[in-house]
Amino acid sequence: MKVSCILLTYNRPPEHLVLIEEAIQSFLLQDYPEKELVVLNDCPGQYLECDAPGVVVINVPKRFRTLGEKRNAAIALTDGSALLPWDDDDIMLPWRISMSVRRLTDADYFNPARYWLMTPTKLHRAHPRGTAHGCSIFTRNAFDRIGGYPHINIGEDASFEWALRRTRSVTVVSGPELEISDWYYVLRWGVGGAHLSAQGNAEGRYEEIGRRPIYPGRYLLRPHWEQDYTARTRAALR
Repeated sequence: MKVSCILLTYNRPPEHLVLIEEAIQSFLLQDYPEKELVVLNDCPGQYLECDAPGVVVINVPKRFRTLGEKRNAAIALTDGSALLPWDDDDIMLPWRISMSVRRLTDADYFNPARYWLMTPTKLHRAHPRGTAHGCSIFTRNAFDRIGGYPHINIGEDASFEWALRRTRSVTVVSGPELEISDWYYVLRWGVGGAHLSAQGNAEGRYEEIGRRPIYPGRYLLRPHWEQDYTARTRAALR
């Protein structure tokens, strides 16, 4: 089964492009062979490039009206039968895809809602958790059945999950819970300055980010990890 990973990005300052490079490196390190990563950038004047295998960068000259529409557009540019969100400022450990596919089996949606939280000073395994949409995998058939993401900027992920869970023709994986040693997602907090989920007025936040000065130019992304995140999570287990 081919898996398509969807990375959305917008107007990362040059000093923060390393976040995208690390997210792409997370994809390249995956131990699952049938995969692609589609990077959708809708920042006018900022042109991203990457020549890594399996990575397709698409630059559009105008910002999408809503985050939900941007997610839908990115998925329309993929061809995998299973789909994974791939946030541009987080880390996915090398078994993220293979573990997700194994747990999905012949179902339509799997979301373990368990992940590491990395702050600037510490790696946490006990912390408040939200929808955790970035941990999920879902089939293209299920995406089509519910009509994709709603055209909103905040809560589009929670609304999407709610629609999957309430649609009778969609099969959702329930249990067993992932062992902590199998957690594959590292959510970074306090980096990049563009989180929407941390804001009380996220609709206004989305608009405010759109008004920020553009960092124009052509940027070649060079995938790499700044540190060995797999080793860091293994050390935290001990």
